[in-house]
Amino acid sequence: MRVRIAVVTAVVALGSAGAAMALSSASPTLNGTGGPGFTISLKDSKGRKVKTLKAGSYKFAITDKGDIHDFSLAQTKGGKFHKELTGVSFTGKKTVTVKLAKGNWQFYCSVHPDSMFGNFTVD
Repeated sequence: MRVRIAVVTAVVALGSAGAAMALSSASPTLNGTGGPGFTISLKDSKGRKVKTLKAGSYKFAITDKGDIHDFSLAQTKGGKFHKELTGVSFTGKKTVTVKLAKGNWQFYCSVHPDSMFGNFTVD
């Protein structure tokens, strides 16, 4: 009987540790908003503007409020990454996971790139 209790306790402990590891390795979420006017933003889970991030994977939860805008992401200065996270005619919510490498990054509306953009750095 004591052996069974010890085994059950060990299994529960291992299961809890595995669940904690799975939670800690989840990608952080960044919240992006585009529109409905000529505004675009990217904030962390605490509502602060994104300025600097650590290299790694992030979930971009985009709320696109304007059917004349999109939400694009690119690594600047020679970076090879460019992706349109939402399309111009799209409105609604979309989540995309992106692996960010070290360097300078920009989020922007590709239709209005001179007035709707923001920058951040990945260390």
